[in-house]
Amino acid sequence: MLEVSNISKKYGSRTILNNISFSINPGERVAIVGRNGCGKTTLMQILSGSMKASEGSISFFGHNPLKNKKYFREYIGYVPQEIPLLPELTVIDNLKLWGVNTCPNYKYIVERFELSSIMKMEVRKLSGGMKRRLAIACAIATWPPILLLDEPTTALDIYYKENIQEWLLEYKNLNGIVLVSTHEEAEIVACDRCLFLKDGKIQEVEKNDEMMDNIRRLLK
Repeated sequence: MLEVSNISKKYGSRTILNNISFSINPGERVAIVGRNGCGKTTLMQILSGSMKASEGSISFFGHNPLKNKKYFREYIGYVPQEIPLLPELTVIDNLKLWGVNTCPNYKYIVERFELSSIMKMEVRKLSGGMKRRLAIACAIATWPPILLLDEPTTALDIYYKENIQEWLLEYKNLNGIVLVSTHEEAEIVACDRCLFLKDGKIQEVEKNDEMMDNIRRLLK
């Protein structure tokens, strides 16, 4: 289980996150929704270990990563908005850098994300969609139990958006935890739950036929 308790983040007198608390069980996909600049990326960075919270605690299946950083590496796969790839290296070299080539699921990952035909291309020559697929492939090198995705289908065409959604369903059905920050209605609807972030506070939006209308009202 992923548990977030009273996480806050402040920059001087400005509060970005204010006592954020929620939990996600294995086999759940949860969307975080909110306007640009509301703190979604900040929350993702804190949960991935790339940013420190001002206050609060985190638990990954009973382990405290704030006291032992190794739990961030063991439990988290993170795909940030800014794709963390080395542009001068080829696709296969980036896969090696992230250790994908040594993982038991290497062949599956390459085939599932359709990377075979671009393995020798330099990352800087790839389209935005290709880079996004490669970044997700690198993030799951160790098949982590928790996957954090910050707007994962940005720059993807309809085919690959559907492809990623199908894969996320597979991952979830294998008891993976998925937390996804998104503006995409299809992604939100595909999630089991939706958390709405506004003015530093988080609330759960009930998943029903009126969910998207309620989200639109909250966005105003």
